[in-house]
Amino acid sequence: MASAGITEGPAAEIAREDTMKEAPLWRFALRLWRDKRIERVCLRLQDEHGVPVAVLLTALWLSDAGRRPDPALGRRLLAYAEQFEADYLRPLRAVRRRAADGQGTVELKRQIQEAELEGERLLLEQLSRQAQAQPGGQSVSALSWLFVVVPEAGQCESLQAGLEELAALSESLAVSE
Repeated sequence: MASAGITEGPAAEIAREDTMKEAPLWRFALRLWRDKRIERVCLRLQDEHGVPVAVLLTALWLSDAGRRPDPALGRRLLAYAEQFEADYLRPLRAVRRRAADGQGTVELKRQIQEAELEGERLLLEQLSRQAQAQPGGQSVSALSWLFVVVPEAGQCESLQAGLEELAALSESLAVSE
């Protein structure tokens, strides 16, 4: 999700209007992203540890769907998301941030933000396709999938704490709905 937040501005309105005709992962991601606590943790994990937000949201979606954790799938999802981020989303994010600092660039920033949001939607669509065949129907903790897609969490205390916080928030949100 865009660092500026999916819940801000005209792009967010477009995203909300299109929610019903989008893929289940996109709808799930939009629902989670509306919780500011989840947004904050995801952005912190992205900014401090380089973890793509899309892979975090995909892991939570797989958990919510009861899909069995699979380390090989987790590696593929992470590799794809990292490459997509490097090729498309990080450059857009950098230009958007520069536009935010400029005089008279509000419209440019908005358009770049919309492009960034569309890139995130496309990335989630691709991750969803890669994960479709994963067997489901069981009770799976969010943390188990997060550790599968971010296996280095055991080597970094703050990364592990962030993933644990994200899992708890996601699971509490699921219970409250």
